Amino acid sequence: MTRKVPVTVTVRDRAGNAAAQTLTWKVKTAVGMEALNGEPTRRIVADFPNLRYMRDFGVKRSGEPLPSLTAHGAGKFADMPGNCVAHVSWKTDVERLGPWLDGLARPVYLTWYHEPMGDVVPAAYRSTAARVSQIVAAHRNRRWVLGHGPIVTRYWLDEGGGNPTDWGYPGMTHYGVDCYSQDRASYWPASRMFGVALGKVRAAYPGVRLWVPEYGRVRTTADNTGAGRAQAVRSDMAWLTAQSDVDAVGYYNNAVDFPQYAITAASPEGQAWRDMQSA
Repeated sequence: MTRKVPVTVTVRDRAGNAAAQTLTWKVKTAVGMEALNGEPTRRIVADFPNLRYMRDFGVKRSGEPLPSLTAHGAGKFADMPGNCVAHVSWKTDVERLGPWLDGLARPVYLTWYHEPMGDVVPAAYRSTAARVSQIVAAHRNRRWVLGHGPIVTRYWLDEGGGNPTDWGYPGMTHYGVDCYSQDRASYWPASRMFGVALGKVRAAYPGVRLWVPEYGRVRTTADNTGAGRAQAVRSDMAWLTAQSDVDAVGYYNNAVDFPQYAITAASPEGQAWRDMQSA
């Protein structure tokens, strides 16, 4: 989906006289979807055309309890469209990033230790994640890295009163907030769904770009057809794409583990998301 971003350009002539002009640039928000590896991912690729953004949570190697970086050409890298930006996470040794970047040949976003709240001490997270900035800056393939930063949840920031500075680190370019609503009584307005959480990040880190890497809503009890949720999805996306700093959003369509959020291509909500990806 496309949003309009004002950009002011200053031009000087040889005598040093300056003239400023504000131009409007059209910038696309990458819209995509997330599903489990394998057949579920291949299904959403087929059923939801124009997928431009997808999370990859890494893979667990033998003997390791935490996911490591997915090998190039494997897992979702083998199934997602070539023009889809992969948002890659891993939780093992941050130093593995350098060798992994050696083989990188497509645009990616990066996040070390997705949703660290409760698992990692904030100070340790910040010092470790700062290595991502250093490794990327020094690597010959840094041009493929569109950005990197932490990801937390809307619930933690909003209802949990979390502080985004717990996880912000030097050199990060982005900050992600996974946004869900499990309210079966009503569909929250987008300002409640996203506004408080993103506002806290903006206040803490002016100029840092934003992602909504995971997004989902449950149907309300009264919404038997899904038409209400479809309208909520459209309203949410209109709000998000009107923001000048939100670069990507992905619907979390994991029907196995979280069926309450799942949507099918034939449903009203699925059609709404298909429209969003095609816009």
